[in-house]
Amino acid sequence: MQATIILPELGAAAAVLSVWFADAGDVVYEGDRLVEVLVRGATFDVSAPATGRLAEKRAWPNDSLQTGQVLGVVEVEDSGN
Repeated sequence: MQATIILPELGAAAAVLSVWFADAGDVVYEGDRLVEVLVRGATFDVSAPATGRLAEKRAWPNDSLQTGQVLGVVEVEDSGN
């Protein structure tokens, strides 16, 4: 299963990606700080939506972003339930 990392509504239509705090292949935990974005001179963190492995980045530092844009994908292991 996959969980997408989405830029939330931050009070502006656009943001700029500042930095990723994990690399593709890293294990991340739900709530971990994954991405820092810049909006109108203020920085905001985007957290991991689920526990799993960061499978893909779809945005890079200095990219202009729009609210709702997919920043990356976390691959979540099936618990087998």
